[in-house]
Amino acid sequence: MKKIYALVGALCLALAFLILGSVLLTKYIEKNPETLYDYIESKEVSSNASKSENVSFNQMFHVGITEKEHKVDKVSAEEHERIYTDLGEVKVDGFLNSEEWEDRLSKGLTAENLNAANRECSGLFYYDKIDNSLKQLYLEIYLAFTNNTESIFICSNSPEDIEFAFNCVLGDHPEIFYINGYMYTKYTSQDEIIKIEFTPAFTMDKAVIEKYNQEIDDYYDAFKKGISDGAGEYDKIKYTYEFVILNTEYDLNSPENQNIISVFKYGKSVCQGYAKAFQYLSGRLGIQSTLVVGRVGSDEGHAWNMVKCDGEYYYVDCTWGDSSYLNRNTADNSLNVNGINYDYLNITTKELELTHQIENFELMPVCFDKKANYYVREGLYFSAIDPDKLASAFTNSTNTGKTSVNIKCSDELTFNEMGKYLLDENHIFDYIITENDTLTYSKNQGMFIYYFPIDY
Repeated sequence: MKKIYALVGALCLALAFLILGSVLLTKYIEKNPETLYDYIESKEVSSNASKSENVSFNQMFHVGITEKEHKVDKVSAEEHERIYTDLGEVKVDGFLNSEEWEDRLSKGLTAENLNAANRECSGLFYYDKIDNSLKQLYLEIYLAFTNNTESIFICSNSPEDIEFAFNCVLGDHPEIFYINGYMYTKYTSQDEIIKIEFTPAFTMDKAVIEKYNQEIDDYYDAFKKGISDGAGEYDKIKYTYEFVILNTEYDLNSPENQNIISVFKYGKSVCQGYAKAFQYLSGRLGIQSTLVVGRVGSDEGHAWNMVKCDGEYYYVDCTWGDSSYLNRNTADNSLNVNGINYDYLNITTKELELTHQIENFELMPVCFDKKANYYVREGLYFSAIDPDKLASAFTNSTNTGKTSVNIKCSDELTFNEMGKYLLDENHIFDYIITENDTLTYSKNQGMFIYYFPIDY
């Protein structure tokens, strides 16, 4: 009986410690929310991802939105000068007095500036996709950021529309690295919103922004030297993918890691820094590149890109192309080509969704084309066993100094036949010279890829 009492006592004591530990951990995370994000970022990647509930795009990437309310007793509409732009007449839903209207004009919301912003943003993915009724709102937010505006009465009375347009602006403009959210003050009368004042949340002052912009231009100048002006879109995308990966290390503790500064100044970042750096550089080469967000692995928030190459959409994930990330986050020992994994260079939605969940604030088009996929363009894509093409693949990889040759099959049947031909029937030794009787290789069953080392 004494033994039973002792056992029960020990269990109660252990339970008390467990409860105390849970409380202390919860309080610590409340005081140090970045701890929770670091934990999410460091989880292992798995194709069996589970979707979390009620986590928005803004929460996922440390964007803060603050709401304030100011009650107004008297509401009076005042007539203002009509302003026409390329989008039509400038319209404001709120009841603005003359002083507030003039304040908008003095802070840059003029026909001239709205037209210039319209020309700058045309061709960007989210701006082109956004409904015409929201384009003026998008441009007003964009101008508030680029003009370093402290606060302004925005054209919309809808907090939901403002949040959507805000996300579209940041999704299109990686060069806006100095914003981490906004505050809006809604002026209400009898519980009806009559106007909204928009206040950007700047993370640095104008002088610091200008200093960083000069460093960004210097980085781009160095980047641009490696690609010819006449390069095709595929070559520009591939070059940017390689440049970002080779010049960036995955580091959860890197400063400014939610924007391009982490890559361009410190050479260290996390997924959103990689994605925005790729978007910025490829964009300056004339490639339409878009930020996409979602989840991978055990519910890890993640960011990557969608590009348009020769008229078709593809997904690109520089983070998953970097061995400094892959070696840290996966148990997969896939062989990379000189530190770069090309599996996520210009892939389809179907291929992406093997490992990624898209949870974007806007629906993305289905990417189905394969013409600009890395393996297709590099002669490493097989829809049947072709000994001569295999010989060329291994020879070209050896001649260009690569440490491995990776080949992709069109479907599961071809993948299995390739495995039988190269491995079961030992034809791999027709292409690789080795002093050993055995060969270490890897494969990606879901994407139908084999990875073989090259022995010099």
